[in-house]
Amino acid sequence: MAAFLLLCLLFLVQDRTDAADGSPYCSYKAQPGTCCQRFRLIVNRDSHVCLKASSSYNSKHGPNRAALFETDNYGQPSGGIGGWAAKTNNANQWIQVGFDSSRRVTGVLLQGRGGPTTGDQWVTSFRVLFSDDEKVFYSTPVIEGTFDRDTVAHRYFDHPITARYFRINPVTWHGHITLRFDLLGCDV
Repeated sequence: MAAFLLLCLLFLVQDRTDAADGSPYCSYKAQPGTCCQRFRLIVNRDSHVCLKASSSYNSKHGPNRAALFETDNYGQPSGGIGGWAAKTNNANQWIQVGFDSSRRVTGVLLQGRGGPTTGDQWVTSFRVLFSDDEKVFYSTPVIEGTFDRDTVAHRYFDHPITARYFRINPVTWHGHITLRFDLLGCDV
């Protein structure tokens, strides 16, 4: 069993562009091209998903601001920044998606802080931590992040990860730990 877990953890992450028709391209070996739907975690905000973070800079920088393409509307009464921002910059920060049951995740989409007048803030490398019980987490190797605040970095796993909880754990960053993201995959 331990050898099996070790093999499961020793997968590589590859950068792939979308297919010509705009649909995601998955590089994992089992059933390529399937199980690559965006979960649209923030937009859907249904009872099947719970978002939380290790910290937030303040209430306008919370996990609910982490949707892909979210922009700054800081001046509005219910507004916030374009992205989740950690309170402090260290490698112990994370944003977590908790599902009501296990999901198969095949990749991550990642952006930096959104908005035309914001500071340059983005995650340059990260790990994905995953768990079935929210107590014991396993980790991917370090994955290359993005190189600016607006470009969507597509990062696909060679093998899907099936778990209930997924954390994006920034390892390095530019300016400040701030990100927008989504997970790719499907129901189990």
